[in-house]
Amino acid sequence: MPIVLDPSLPEPLYPLAWLVGRWQGFGAIQLSEEDGTPGSRRIEQELRAEPTPEGTLSWTARTEMVDTAAPLPPTSAFSREDAPAPAAPTGTGQRTLLAKERGIWRVLDPLPGQDLEAARAAKPGDPAGIISYGLEASIEREDGHEVWIGELRGPRIQLALRTSPDARAADGSIAATRMFGYVGGRLMWLWERATDPAAPTELAPYLSVELDRV
Repeated sequence: MPIVLDPSLPEPLYPLAWLVGRWQGFGAIQLSEEDGTPGSRRIEQELRAEPTPEGTLSWTARTEMVDTAAPLPPTSAFSREDAPAPAAPTGTGQRTLLAKERGIWRVLDPLPGQDLEAARAAKPGDPAGIISYGLEASIEREDGHEVWIGELRGPRIQLALRTSPDARAADGSIAATRMFGYVGGRLMWLWERATDPAAPTELAPYLSVELDRV
């Protein structure tokens, strides 16, 4: 789906034009059951990504967990080709606030090693015109402040957690990543993190969401 550029959008946010707006949707969170076995639950999320006069992006997110089986749409990071047919609804349906986030996203300079002159001269729609930018997301959560650093390339984002009480494992490895993509007019994103202290470099899916613009 083509991305329409709002002429009032600050120029530094042009690379993030596809993310601007209000989004709602659902997905799955991976967790441990009371007996320690792996489990999952449905989550519902609302995001707001709004431009600021300073040329940054204001980010707010609210995620609720619903006590029912997690959905597994075909694009879910948790879906499997050999997955069994959906079971009958389970759980109480009770809703619990899982997390609230508020922060600022900032587009940084183009990453080195690119032919910027050729990219800017490329015709619209030509992949040669895509430029990779650095991206920083400073996020406040109830459990502390986080700084995520990564790459913005077209309608895709990859971020790694850099600053928080548990941002890095003892060996210095990254303890969490977030990946965002704009696909067919929908916003899809995946949060992976280390869950086993004995294997701090091995990331596993934690949260997967598919959102529609509202």
